[in-house]
Amino acid sequence: EVELKESTIITQLKSEIAVKDDEVNELKKEIDSIKDLIQRRQADFENFKKRNLKQQEDFKKFAIKNFALNIIEINDDLHRAIESTVIPEGEPADKSFSSFVEGVSMISKQIENALNKSGIVEIDALDQDFDPNFHEAVEIEETKGITSDRVTKVHQKGFRIDDLVVRSAKVKVSRSAKNETNENNKSESKDVGIDNENSTNDNNKSAINNL
Repeated sequence: EVELKESTIITQLKSEIAVKDDEVNELKKEIDSIKDLIQRRQADFENFKKRNLKQQEDFKKFAIKNFALNIIEINDDLHRAIESTVIPEGEPADKSFSSFVEGVSMISKQIENALNKSGIVEIDALDQDFDPNFHEAVEIEETKGITSDRVTKVHQKGFRIDDLVVRSAKVKVSRSAKNETNENNKSESKDVGIDNENSTNDNNKSAINNL
């Protein structure tokens, strides 16, 4: 009878332990689910912060762009004023006039330095491959001996903030002459034709030999 009672108690304990194990497993699943949810919420929050930061940066760039464009146009006028006051060689230079031109040049330099400090930099153009994302072709000439469109003169400087274009550079572009391009294409076609003809002759010779 005692052994029976002990056996019954052991069975009940095992049953209770099994129930507790099931409860523990369920709790573990809930904890894992909560951890996964927290991680996803954390990732969503980080992505939100990045998007918000990028939007702020873009807004700042566009705000600077509109202001910078006005300043750049003022600087263009200063450059034109300096260029129009070049004294021809052999003519005497008035000292006060030269000082005035030098002062205007210094102001122009200060404007460019201020733009650079705000992240506004000049777009590389002269002697660069033409890039429609940054360059605006206002003049095109055909030139022999070149393989790609190339900027040979800058009519008006361009500026950018990172990849945001404040103003495209207005440029002169040199491109390969049409006749030269056609001759190159003909030469390539001729070479291909010769290669095909040689290949055909070789195949015919091989067929004859096989016979």
